[in-house]
Amino acid sequence: MKILPLMLAAALAASHALGQDDGAAWEKLQDEAAALTDGLPEDDAAGKKLLAERLRAQSGHFKEFLGKFPQSSYRWEARMAVMQVDNSLDMLEDREPDLEAQAEELHSIADDKDAPENIRADAGLVLLQIASAKFDKERTEDSARALSGAIAKFLKTHPEDNRAPALKLTEAQAMETFDPERARALYEETAKDEDKEIADAAKSGLAMMEMRTKPLELSFTAVDGRKVDLAELRGKVVLVDFWATWCPPCVEEVPGVVEAYEKFKDQGFEIVGISLDQDKAALEKFTAENKMTWPQFFDGKGWDNELAKRFNIQSVPTMWLLDREGKLADASPRSRLEQAVQAALDKGP
Repeated sequence: MKILPLMLAAALAASHALGQDDGAAWEKLQDEAAALTDGLPEDDAAGKKLLAERLRAQSGHFKEFLGKFPQSSYRWEARMAVMQVDNSLDMLEDREPDLEAQAEELHSIADDKDAPENIRADAGLVLLQIASAKFDKERTEDSARALSGAIAKFLKTHPEDNRAPALKLTEAQAMETFDPERARALYEETAKDEDKEIADAAKSGLAMMEMRTKPLELSFTAVDGRKVDLAELRGKVVLVDFWATWCPPCVEEVPGVVEAYEKFKDQGFEIVGISLDQDKAALEKFTAENKMTWPQFFDGKGWDNELAKRFNIQSVPTMWLLDREGKLADASPRSRLEQAVQAALDKGP
């Protein structure tokens, strides 16, 4: 059994001058953290139970440390550790950590000029994680601007942080719909980054923004012989789904996609599949068995699929939701498909 604390290891790794009472107490806490998973029973249930007991005890010990040494030079690390240990315990016991409830404490650490720079950065990054998770869930202008603000604040205090290009890319992706000029400027800046992965992602972002300004042009003959032309689907909300039967995440999402189709098809919702399969018979069998009645593009070329290459698809599943004008409305509706389709339908013609 293994736990993966996000910030605890970083918090406990800070170096300080030892020799005082708080130094000895801090060393003891470090030893306790290092031994968290030592000797856990192989039985999963028993292991979880013992680990939960250790996490509760450790949380209490960090709090005791803060009570006994409120002005210790380790106090910021200890405060971060309390939050992380409690989060680890929540996840171990199948509870969602209440990250938003920790925002005030994180802001207090991130804004404290007396705190070590690395700890302020850690707190800022957790705040970014919270804002990012909220945006992914809501996709509203308020959540997008909150994420943008969190990134801007972090970069203002840590302008030389090596994560800056990735954070700017994240901000651009969040602001595409709500502040296109800001998003475009960020994409253009990061497209020049020396990290090829960052630069390529930014260039793809610029291409996606272009899709928001004009209808997507796409026509083909489906595997079952149907003629498909997105131009003829103007007036409807269309999901373009790049997927494959050999892709486990794609297969896992099929029931939800089918459910969304059945729910909205009579309201003006259509799906166009782009299959990266190489086995036509396997594709036809799978779609029939899973009631995927919408048309599928298939050329048997796998990752060399003509349309996947045309649109620079780097991973599957990739889903694009087009509005009634055929323009890109949502570049990543996967985790909230029904919500995204309903929002696009509600906008009307």
